[in-house]
Order: sequence, then structure tokens, then C-alpha cells
Amino acid sequence: MTISKPIFSDAISAAPDESDMSGARQTLLPLLPLLRYMVAALLLGPILTLLALGPVRADSPVNFIGPIAIFLVGLAAWRLIAVNRINAAVRLAMTGIWITTTGIACFSGGLRSPVMVVYPILILMTGWLHSARSAKLMALLSVAACLGLWLMEYLQVLPRQFAPPTVVYAGHQIIISVLSAALIVFVVRAFGLRLGQLQMAKNKLKKHALALQQSEDRYRTLIEWSPEAMLVHRTGKMIYANPAAIRLFGAPDAGALLAKDTTDLIHPDDRVAQAERMKSIIKQEIISPDTEARFLKFDGSVIDVQVQGTAIDFDGEPAIHVSIHDITERKKLEGEIRRLAFYDELTHLPNRRLLDDRLRQVRSASQRHGDFNALMFLDLDNFKPLNDRYGHALGDALLIDAAARLGKCVRQMDTVARFGGDEFVVLIPELGSEEPDSTTKALGIAEKIRATLAQPYLLETMPLGNDKASITHQCTVSLGVLVFSGDHTPPDELLKWADAAMYQAKDAGRNRVQLFRRGPDL
Repeated sequence: MTISKPIFSDAISAAPDESDMSGARQTLLPLLPLLRYMVAALLLGPILTLLALGPVRADSPVNFIGPIAIFLVGLAAWRLIAVNRINAAVRLAMTGIWITTTGIACFSGGLRSPVMVVYPILILMTGWLHSARSAKLMALLSVAACLGLWLMEYLQVLPRQFAPPTVVYAGHQIIISVLSAALIVFVVRAFGLRLGQLQMAKNKLKKHALALQQSEDRYRTLIEWSPEAMLVHRTGKMIYANPAAIRLFGAPDAGALLAKDTTDLIHPDDRVAQAERMKSIIKQEIISPDTEARFLKFDGSVIDVQVQGTAIDFDGEPAIHVSIHDITERKKLEGEIRRLAFYDELTHLPNRRLLDDRLRQVRSASQRHGDFNALMFLDLDNFKPLNDRYGHALGDALLIDAAARLGKCVRQMDTVARFGGDEFVVLIPELGSEEPDSTTKALGIAEKIRATLAQPYLLETMPLGNDKASITHQCTVSLGVLVFSGDHTPPDELLKWADAAMYQAKDAGRNRVQLFRRGPDL
């Protein structure tokens, strides 16, 4: 790993506001002792220098002006630290020291000046307290200053030199040595602190990585062992399937399932709807959390499923996670419950409950369009003797045959219902817009039904020995016919009127069709 800045330099540059005491002071805490030490040296060093150079100050004005300039720089930096402008204090101190050092060198020997040893320390301090970039800039300035001093000395344009006494050299060396020792001490301490922080961060990362790996392992275990089928696909291509999905689709192995496109597993009638749903999931649009659909197994059989899809990131790229719950048995049970609730168990014709619902629908449609409809009430005339003589099994066989004959006499849109016992009801909608014509059509259908049901029934009795016995039974039917339009008569009343007409047919001799005619009060 390449580090372009010294330790803590990022912390300094990342400080949101130099006047923010709670952020900057805590962030720069490892640097403040070194910075304060340097500023203290800038304040105390000039005073000690003035005292040491007292005898030669008059002969060399630079020995008086230089320390004062450094003292002023230290004072200004201290003030900036007091108001928590740390970066400004560092920049002022580094720049001020460089300018003062260069100026003193011009009057105290040029390249041979005692202050020239300040440049290396200044470069190190700048890099440590601010940034590597600032240290490079300080190095360039120092090199430029050295070249400038050399050029001025070569051209003999340097100001008059004041040879300092030996004590000045000794004092400068002592100050530089103390500053170097302090810098090393603070660098080592800060480096150790930083290493400790990095180790703590590394330990935290290890713990986090371990916890994440454990979480992923638990999740994968749950997915792998889940009884719910789960798939992950991207743009229609399978990229993951758990064992439950392999079992659900009857695939030989995971590879065979992953080789399929999602469209291969969806029933053709549901592919468009599922494709639109996938688009909505990818766009993260608000849709219902799950939906029902039909899927195809490997052997081509159809299964009813409940599907839930979620947009996820899988291996760093967008994908769709799909949970699939097989509801085939539930749908079969629902169909069976519906059949028991709305259909006759023996003949599989609609029962009275479903008849009432369809009668209401036909009446409502007739109110909107004005069409006439027919309601026929049928009762088998010679059914009870068959039951009494041969038992209910043979009677049930006759009812099944009668129901089949009724279905062949009407249109697919018409309703044939078993009302109860040997009674049936036929509902014929949309006969026409004129009552006379509609009545003629209804009576024609009724007569066709009467003639069809009056044909002899060939019924097989229970086997006698190794042979089955067959009997022929004649069973006529009496029909009451009601022609109605979109009036507001309740369905129960319409059935009563058709039933009344049927009883009129029985009273008139049976095996006939009787049209119900409303009186003036109806």
C-alpha cells in the first residue's frame, strides 16, 4: 500500500472547519504537543539568543533583528493555536521561519551561515505537521534559497557579512540538536499511537469480516436447507437454484436447471405478465409482494405456484431473487371446494346456489340490453317407480343420463342446473329483443328437451353372477316455461312462476310443455 502523506496529514486536511474546536482539536490531538513545543521554541529561543549574543548585537544588527522576527512568528502562531486555527498556525510558522532563516543567512555568511542547518529540520517539521506535499514545497524553496545565496555570493552582491562568534555556532547547534531530539521523540510516539490505532482498526475489520462470513454461512445454510424453492436470475438467465427448486421442477441436477431460461419454466399463458413483473422489480416500482402463476416442470406438467420476487445484488451485479411456493394441491382443494359448493355431486351440473347467481347476472344484463330470456323448470314424470323397484343406484344412473341429454339440447352459454331430486332448471339468456319471437324460440327448445328426455333409457343393473342385467325404462318430463325480460322481479319469484307452470303441465297430463302466462296483476 502506497502512502502519499505522513501520518495524521489526512486528519488535518479533512478537518471541516479550523474554528471547530470539538472536531479539529480531537483530530489533531497527537500533533498538538509537537506544534506547541515548536512554538514555545520560537518564543524562548530568540530570548536566549539575544542574551547569548548581547556583546555582539551592536556590531551585527542581524543578531538583534533575526531573533525578534522569529519571536514575532512564534507569537502569531501561538495566537492562532489559541483560537483553534491549527492549519493556519502550521503554515504561518513554517513560512515565517523559512523567510527569517533565509534573511538571516544573507547577513551572516550565506551558505556558511549557522542558520543553514534549520532548513532540513524545517522540511521534516512541515511534512510531519502538514503534509508530504508541503514538505516537498518546503524542500524546493530551501534548494532555491541555497542556489540564490550561492549565486549572490558568486556575484559578490551579498550584504556586508558579520562574522558571528563561536558561541553563536554553538548555540545554533544546541538548538538544532534539541529540536531534532524532540522531533524524533514526538514522531516515534505519534507513530506508535498510529500503529495502535491501525491495529485496533484491523482487529475490528477482522471481527466484522468474521461476523459477515458467519452471517453469510448462516444465510446460505438457510437457503440451501429451506423447503421453499429459491432461484436467482439475471436478465432471464439462471445463476443460482437451491435444492428445493431442483426438486420442484423435477430437474436431474442444478446444472440442468441453471441451463434453462426463466421463460422455459413459465407457462406460455403467463409469460407476458411475469415479464412485466420482472421489469417492475428491476425498476423497484411498487407492486404486490407476490402473485400466482403457472410454471412448467421438466416433464412438461403444469404446477400452480405463488411467486415473490426481490431485486438484489448478486456477485456485485443486479439480479432478481425469486421465492416459489407450490400451491398445486391448494388450488386442487380450492377447485374441489368450489365444485362442492356450486355443483351437484352426482350430475356435476350447477346446483341451486350457482343457478341463483347466474339468474341474477342474466336479469341484470337483460335490464341493460332489453333482451328476453327463458327459465324452464323440469320434473321427471316416471322416476319414483324406478327408484322404488331397482334402488337409488339405478335412479342415479338415469339422472346422470338425463343431465347429459339436457346438455346436448342447449347452447354452451346456457345453464342447466339440478334443482334437487329429479328436478332440473334450464336458463336460456338472450333469446331476442321481441317477446313473441323469444317465446317461440323458448318453446321450441323446451319441446326439443321434452322429446329428448322422453326417449327410453337403457340402464345396467347390478351384475348377477358373471353377467350384467340391463333394463329399459321410459321416463317422460313435464316442463314449465317462463319468458322474462329485465324487470325487477326477484329470482325466487321467477323460479316460483316457472315451477307453477311445471305443475300445470303435470296436472294437464304430464309429458308436455306449459308456458307461464302472467295475469294482469303480475
